[in-house]
Amino acid sequence: MNKYILGASSDIGYQREHQEDFVQYREIDEKTLIAIIADGTGSTKEHIQPAVMASMSVLEELTDLHENALNLFERNPLYFIHRAMKNANDKLGVLKMGSEELYSGYACSMTVAYFDKNSKIFIGHAGNTRLYIIRNGILTQITTDHTKAQELLDNGMIDINTYHIHPDRLALSSGLGMILNPQIQTLSCSFKENDIVLMSTDGVHYAIRQDAIINIILESADCLEASKNLISAARDIVKYPDNVSAIIIR
Repeated sequence: MNKYILGASSDIGYQREHQEDFVQYREIDEKTLIAIIADGTGSTKEHIQPAVMASMSVLEELTDLHENALNLFERNPLYFIHRAMKNANDKLGVLKMGSEELYSGYACSMTVAYFDKNSKIFIGHAGNTRLYIIRNGILTQITTDHTKAQELLDNGMIDINTYHIHPDRLALSSGLGMILNPQIQTLSCSFKENDIVLMSTDGVHYAIRQDAIINIILESADCLEASKNLISAARDIVKYPDNVSAIIIR
């Protein structure tokens, strides 16, 4: 029986022409899991999406390490997550160098989570995708948004309620494919029994109030239903004009 239970959903969202979100996960074995959520920019229908390219690059690199250099990987998962995200950043940069006209806006926000056999979560993050933990009915944001609005919030120039409607919440200060050396946040935390992890793109967490997010997840029958219900709330009830994606893990 697998240690972790996961459900994931992604949708083009309300009044959107392109799907630039991407969710992916891989159960490495019964006790370990890698989950990735990404939100791309600069996509076109004719070319592979930056969120897809970057996510699959990270997933394949981490899977290869886990399968072929497990002892090395387990000594410092955060180092290898950071390296895999940096390598994905470089791949997006190479595309821009090859054709600035085609790929000038190619970039993505990304959150990567590796769940190990000892109930630890190792996280890599860049941009404004997010990872939360629900513990004892309280939703806690674990990652930090890399946005201009977050800088205003950190400096006390706006409050948290203003943050979620401020136009600069969409202005990224870091992300993969944006600059040569993006800010990549790495951190780890414990995953306790009865905890729930939510990974989301901004089409979910900017659209739905935190108390509503908690209620939707806790009132859903399972992880997949919870992810679908979050997408439905953002797209059909709030009608937030963005792609919407969510991963729920127990």
